Amino acid sequence: MDDPKYSKFNVSTTVYKTVNGQDIDLGVMIPKDAHSGARPVLIHFHGGFLVTGHAMYPEWFANWAIDYSLLHSAIVVSPNYRLFPESSGLEILSDIRDFWTWIQDDLPAYLKSVGSEVTPDYSKVLAYGESAGGYLAIMSGLTKPDLVKAVIAAYPMTYIDADWYRVASSTKAPMGAPQVPVAVFEEHVKGTPEGKIFTGAFPPERMPLVLSILQSGAFSGLGDDESLFPDRVLEKLSADRKVPFLFAFHGTEDSAVPCEHTQKFVGKWEEKFGQGSVVGKWEKGDHGVDAVTTLEEPWLQEGLTDVTKAWIG
Repeated sequence: MDDPKYSKFNVSTTVYKTVNGQDIDLGVMIPKDAHSGARPVLIHFHGGFLVTGHAMYPEWFANWAIDYSLLHSAIVVSPNYRLFPESSGLEILSDIRDFWTWIQDDLPAYLKSVGSEVTPDYSKVLAYGESAGGYLAIMSGLTKPDLVKAVIAAYPMTYIDADWYRVASSTKAPMGAPQVPVAVFEEHVKGTPEGKIFTGAFPPERMPLVLSILQSGAFSGLGDDESLFPDRVLEKLSADRKVPFLFAFHGTEDSAVPCEHTQKFVGKWEEKFGQGSVVGKWEKGDHGVDAVTTLEEPWLQEGLTDVTKAWIG
């Protein structure tokens, strides 16, 4: 939490949920120059294929997103959540639901408890995430449309029922990573005590596990419930349903999460909710295409202009 990237925030952590006697925490970052009173809220969901990553891992919180939150003096809240394969997809989503309950019921009192004079403006809530976090941001937008005004999904996992995630293949080499035997995944599962959960890991921890799961198609273990899949949730919604504005972007050469999935999902969103409900940007690059992107980047500016209108007004 003392990373230079967070130097302009007052940072603290707290527990929002306990499972099997094991705490699940979140981080709260309040801009040091934020004036007292109601402030916009930016929720950041970390990536990591739902297998690794941590709410406060600075390498996966893009510089432009930090600058964007500071630009609007937004309260930033980033939750950890149960990770796969120790937990199922439904268990992960239940953590996200409980997190949103904490945001609505407990955030004001928590801010006061840490001595802050800012309060959350619930009319200005933005959900943002990258990769697996993009998936969770989209799911939040679809299930909490009365609260979430805009969603930023950076190279998100969307069609997690696709062959990419559920069929074994030796051609999957994210960012040039080596092939990792399925035994790494199998032995990990065998060695995990019943009831043990994992809720955060700073990469490279669990990265071999990520590769073993992806390359062996083991994401089928997330489950098959309809509520796990953004496209199926979207399909069931009425076209006149209130939804947040969606800004999605993806690197066209992404070797970890297929760009065409995001392009397809953006098309489905626009088809359902109409022009002006979504903006998609496709930029040359691999996973993490925004790694060195700044707020001055034209394609990012274009998307964020519409996000800001929906979020801030």
